[in-house]
Amino acid sequence: MAVFLLVLAGNALAAPRLERERCTFKPPRGDRVECFVLIVPENRELPVGREIRLKVAVLKAKRTTSPEPLVYLSGGPGDAPLVASSAGADALAEGDWWNETANIRKRRDVIIMSQRGAGGATPNLDCFDPRSSEPAKARRRAVTEKQERDILVSCRASIERRKIDLTMYTTPALADDVADLVAAFSLAKVNLYGVSYGTRWALEVMRRHPRLVRAAVLDGVYPPQVNGEQNEPEIVRRTFDRLYADCAADPVCRERHPKVRATVEGAIEAAERASLLLTLQLEDGAQTTRLDGAKLLMVLLHMMREGEAALIPETTAAIARGDLRLLRMFAEDLESNDGGLLEQNAQQFDGLYNSIECRETWSAIDRAARRKQIEANGLYGLNARLSKSSAFCQLWRVPAAPMAERQPVNSEIPTLLLSGGYDWLTPPAWGSDAAKTLSSSRHVVFRSQGHGVVVQDPCASRLRDGFIDDPNPKRALPCRADTPPNFTAAYERVRNLP
Repeated sequence: MAVFLLVLAGNALAAPRLERERCTFKPPRGDRVECFVLIVPENRELPVGREIRLKVAVLKAKRTTSPEPLVYLSGGPGDAPLVASSAGADALAEGDWWNETANIRKRRDVIIMSQRGAGGATPNLDCFDPRSSEPAKARRRAVTEKQERDILVSCRASIERRKIDLTMYTTPALADDVADLVAAFSLAKVNLYGVSYGTRWALEVMRRHPRLVRAAVLDGVYPPQVNGEQNEPEIVRRTFDRLYADCAADPVCRERHPKVRATVEGAIEAAERASLLLTLQLEDGAQTTRLDGAKLLMVLLHMMREGEAALIPETTAAIARGDLRLLRMFAEDLESNDGGLLEQNAQQFDGLYNSIECRETWSAIDRAARRKQIEANGLYGLNARLSKSSAFCQLWRVPAAPMAERQPVNSEIPTLLLSGGYDWLTPPAWGSDAAKTLSSSRHVVFRSQGHGVVVQDPCASRLRDGFIDDPNPKRALPCRADTPPNFTAAYERVRNLP
């Protein structure tokens, strides 16, 4: 009897539970938000052990007529949608969540949950101050390569001292957190909306807990059977080839940039020989940096990712004339949002990112083949050269994911897959690959957009919202996704620059 009671007590402790907490978010007039902490076991096979606390926000519907809420699964891994960039700021306002979900919330709630191990969760595996405050930015920029290694080693040792089990910070564990969320809210089914890594997270939920999912929208598809790092240089080159072909097919671009490939490649090669000096106007003041070829490529790839590929011919042509206004504008945007231009070296201090990517991606990479890819693709491999994940993973020490996790997800769940034609992070081919084993799916490619098309193209937003209301993959599209890049509008923007 004593053993039986102990088992019952252990099961009770292992069951997920919700605690209501005071909301720090400030919704617009007429909107409501409820805040919770979802408490789940770190290791579900150990009923009595460490608990993980995950922040959850429920953006309430104006009029709840649909019982199945939409659950947003963030990217990264390691993104923290419920944590503001600086103390005192409002994360929901920063992410424009109220406007972005307004149509969906006419009829159903939207639930935003934290990732275990990331910002908004306890424990948090971050190795460095994740906020983008002025002091944090200054500290990050001052980190040398040796200090970077020391920080990671110290962080990994701290995780061991705290007895945190890194083998429990994986995509399958995150998928089980979604199932626990559904159980804790006493829901029968939910709709999933994943972006970037959040699509892999969603696919794992669909694999492990198919009965809980009514429909799914995957934006920037990252299926488990693809390796995001193995062929990066080739993907980057092919994306630029698409730009050169689109420019040649457009009368305005063809006339203004008859040798667009030579112009783009020439700008990168010239910066590799003699770096470009830029003064960036950032929130924490003016900062001077030098862009070599690799960092110039980073800015151009950022433009593609943000759906601004049409401006790349104008930007590189302007660089050749000594006009750096366009380059400076996008460099400021990249540095303000993601960083990478002012640091002394490429940095990756997000513990959850390291745990998942080292386990699921870098453990399976053919390093010799990747090196050949970098060499074979010339300047299009400069960005891949910056990655230090191979060395970081040796310090982080997590076991490789089993082959079973790298298999395609087979599912009959209605699924809408969205891709951007200029998305080099999660290229359209990956969406097509994922769709092969999703029998009730539709894959739509937005020809001129980048990474995360719902926030870049109103048509993509309409598709998502309509599919959640009526998850029929055969329904006619309400708008066009095949619009080519607008090089004429790009030229007009350049003409009107101050």
